[in-house]
Amino acid sequence: MKGFTLVEIIVAIGISSVILVALALLMGTAIPLYRSTFLQASAIETARLQLQRLSHTIRSAKPADTGAFPIVEATDFRLVFYADIDDDVSVERVRYEKIGTDLVRGVTQPTGVPITYNVGQEAVTTVARFIQNGANPVFTYYGSSYPGDTTPVPSGSLAAITYISFSLLIDADTVNDPPAITVQSQVQLRNLKMNL
Repeated sequence: MKGFTLVEIIVAIGISSVILVALALLMGTAIPLYRSTFLQASAIETARLQLQRLSHTIRSAKPADTGAFPIVEATDFRLVFYADIDDDVSVERVRYEKIGTDLVRGVTQPTGVPITYNVGQEAVTTVARFIQNGANPVFTYYGSSYPGDTTPVPSGSLAAITYISFSLLIDADTVNDPPAITVQSQVQLRNLKMNL
């Protein structure tokens, strides 16, 4: 019966060591990439779902229960409006705002007699993360001539807004791949149409 020589055992251990080190290096590179890719895909899917929800909610903007105009505030990173988001008899005050790298949603239920919207009782949730828009606006507002006229509505001209475009640049890991992805949508406010 013949066994392995000492040289054969040393060569086998050396080859096994090289293979194990190569596998460890590969895993060390692959795991962060997998994590980054997973976070990015998850963030993009969440942002897409929230933009669909946002589109549906904005489309149904309507006057408040107090009679206030449907749009309260419209800036590059903040949109406040009234809509019946839970299909009950009351109209809620809804706020979407980019805070840091998050898009938050705040909902204020009407209360009291006479009806008021107490923003101190606003229920706030984070609806999208990893937003890297920088100075690029999340919300852009257009008038009734859109898409023929792509000039945004001037700030403060709430009554002129009939279309809203929103854009989120999603990047879960700004240092590593995968690259940032832009998720966009636009909506015409049903109750503010002027081109019927």
